[in-house]
Amino acid sequence: MNQLDAIFQARSLVLIGASDTPGSLGAVVLENLRKDGFAGDIHLVNPRHDIVGGQPAYPKVTDIPPGAIDLAVIMTPAATVPGIIEECGVRGVRGAIVMSAGFRETGAKGRALEHQLLREARKHGIRFIGPNCLGIIRTRSKLNATFSEASASPGRLAVVSQSGALCTAILDWARDRQVGFSTVVSTGIGADIDFGEILDYLARDPGTDSILLYIEGIHDARRFMSAIRAAARAKPVVVMKAGRHSEGSKAAASHTGALVGSDDVFDAALRRAGVLRVQDFADFFSAAATLDTGVRTRGKRLAIVTNAGGPGVMAADHVVDCQLELAQLGEETIAALDEALPAAWSRANPVDVLGDADADRYAAAIRACLDDDGIDALVVILTPQAQTDPFTIAEQLVAAAKGQRKPVFTCWMGGAAVASSRDLFNDNDIPSHTTPEAAVNGFAGVAMYAANQAQLLQVPEPASARAIPDLDGARQILDMVVSEGREWLNPVESKAALAAFKLPIVRSLPAHSASEAVLIAEEIGFPIAMKILSDDITHKTDVGGVRLGIGSARQVQQNYQNMMTEVAKARPDAKIDGVAIERMHIDRHGR
Repeated sequence: MNQLDAIFQARSLVLIGASDTPGSLGAVVLENLRKDGFAGDIHLVNPRHDIVGGQPAYPKVTDIPPGAIDLAVIMTPAATVPGIIEECGVRGVRGAIVMSAGFRETGAKGRALEHQLLREARKHGIRFIGPNCLGIIRTRSKLNATFSEASASPGRLAVVSQSGALCTAILDWARDRQVGFSTVVSTGIGADIDFGEILDYLARDPGTDSILLYIEGIHDARRFMSAIRAAARAKPVVVMKAGRHSEGSKAAASHTGALVGSDDVFDAALRRAGVLRVQDFADFFSAAATLDTGVRTRGKRLAIVTNAGGPGVMAADHVVDCQLELAQLGEETIAALDEALPAAWSRANPVDVLGDADADRYAAAIRACLDDDGIDALVVILTPQAQTDPFTIAEQLVAAAKGQRKPVFTCWMGGAAVASSRDLFNDNDIPSHTTPEAAVNGFAGVAMYAANQAQLLQVPEPASARAIPDLDGARQILDMVVSEGREWLNPVESKAALAAFKLPIVRSLPAHSASEAVLIAEEIGFPIAMKILSDDITHKTDVGGVRLGIGSARQVQQNYQNMMTEVAKARPDAKIDGVAIERMHIDRHGR
């Protein structure tokens, strides 16, 4: 069972700060839970009223009659939250959403309060989202624990945002466009559960096909990058990050208290992870619309069909910006287009069908491009002109795209004249965008996912004939683990098994005393890392079982003793076998 299941799979919850006052936080959240049909038990806490919303309310969480409570939704003043978390821990609650504001974003006093909140949560094993957040929506379980005016329709798209206001905006936008969601999460400050853990959860969620992130800053860059790389291998991921310039970074820090680093570094890291980054809300919403249709592609070669040169050039420029490929038209395709189009057509990609193009001309160009094996996807742009019938052309496009494995992205530019065409595209799950750049972005999101999948299928080169694996040595390690009734290898054993197959690894040597740790460290060279050895402890960092960058024998001795004391205090039930000593690599120009 995942620790976050208490939040995302909650079957019972308690609203702390529930209210009858119209428009209040406590009243809106209760109304949303009921309106969306949450089927689990809803308990209410209000110290001043016995009845709230027509059902009993209790002064404290600990006064609620016996029975499991998975999730607490806390909407009380910040100063009360640490004490409420303690009560939740006593009552056996394992997850919380803290909507209250007034923590690190307010300065030193708020930071101290946040540390107190974290201490209580960790003491009782409670994981929480927030503080200062809108809440979460999980459509599958009909859980709408937010104070958003708009709800979410069921779908397979997840949105994770540091801004609650963006969540409400995208929910309102999606309502008119029939875009559905599996999950909507407002992280707020992210004092406990942050982007990294939520990404890990959604990457494994069978109800989520694509993920959208709005980021203002990252608290734990290493964990975030590890999680987003893994998520992007499993599903398309699109990111919009605020704070691209120093002024925006200052605003982001004051909003969520998050760290905002160099935008160039962040941008490069996202590209390496295979994640599409968009720069504005229009593109963010367009990406949501594209991913909601479920379209996929096998490559990144894009063709553009347009009845206007300018928008075609804009789209072609953005293809380069997104590191995609402008497809080369095949000879057969050019011949087919020569036959169907006027002599003045562009004879290249973008395919300019000219301003007087009718539905038949568009249809011929679309079909010729879709039949070209050198094209992976198609963007079709239309600008309303005197001879243009946008809806008839849209009908022809829908007919041509039906049954095709190649995705078609549309950009009918304009307003009222093309509104019915956009509705037709939405009804037929054809991505519809309002600008050429947004249409290209829609393709970029699925193309990056395809590239990630292709990397997963790459076969490594065969090992050198000289690197003969030590099968007997590996077998002895595994036989010993099995004979002891264990289900996994400890770090020393796992690295020894990898070394037996001639894989390059960092040596990991066990030390059973502080003096032995010093001897090993001096033998392998400083700096070193120290990690607790225990079959009973999986997450070593959580119990103080990891020390990094240790540079002297004296530090080794001190850290060995301190680690043993800390771990024994955190996990008195665990059998500790010693400490693993490993050499650390220091790159003075790395991160």
